[in-house]
Amino acid sequence: MIQSWALSVVFAIVIAGCGGAVVSEPPPTTSTTTTAEILTPPVETDEEPVDLPQVENRPVYQGFEAGLREHSSLVAMTRGDTEVYATPGDGAPLVTMPATTILNTVTVLTVVGEPIDGWAQVMLPIRPNGSTGWIRLDNVELYLVEGKIVIDLSDKQLTYTVDGEAVIKSTIAIGTDQNPTPTGIFFVTDSVTLRDPGSLWGPHALGISAHSDTITEFNGGDGIIGIHGTSNPSSIGRAVSLGCVRLPNDLITELHTMVPLGTPVEIRA
Repeated sequence: MIQSWALSVVFAIVIAGCGGAVVSEPPPTTSTTTTAEILTPPVETDEEPVDLPQVENRPVYQGFEAGLREHSSLVAMTRGDTEVYATPGDGAPLVTMPATTILNTVTVLTVVGEPIDGWAQVMLPIRPNGSTGWIRLDNVELYLVEGKIVIDLSDKQLTYTVDGEAVIKSTIAIGTDQNPTPTGIFFVTDSVTLRDPGSLWGPHALGISAHSDTITEFNGGDGIIGIHGTSNPSSIGRAVSLGCVRLPNDLITELHTMVPLGTPVEIRA
């Protein structure tokens, strides 16, 4: 059952074809950054909730051409509140996705398969993990991303590839046995800069569409998973988080700079 979407942890993606849909360059982002309060951070297992930081929200779109390529994925950027249907042409929507995330990032939805007759099946950043639905193409702008993030939990390694070539590889920290990092295909929903680069979550974070399988409420919100830095570098290589993925701060900074919204994220056991 699809539940209404409530983004609760800001830190915490589907090969696509065009099939007649018009793929355009993503519109340029404005130079103005917005500030949004993080509702529920992905805290360390050994730490109590703290005063929540603020972030500067900056979607990253630059440098991606509008042309289908072997390793590209199609992403739908919403133009406003977007109705999602169980099947094309249904009379009533299952859910309406808001125009922006809780961080005032424009809502994007990664496309599954090939658009058909003015409709596209998309992945949804809601519970349960793996939820999909159909949206009308006349309500969105389509653009392409060339990269993919793969997280291997058994090896505790993250790899970011572009055009099939590894650009970043890193050992990571993952969730504990009690609160494991969920597996599946997800996508990047947010890319943020923390006001305090020395925070528990490092200087930057990527929000993804995954939800914790064990934590349904934290600090008043849902348990959304993310990829972020850390103020505790000794935790890298260990299973110590509540489900989020931790990277060394220099590498989360690179990911924040390089990875556009909508980038697929595959998490393997």
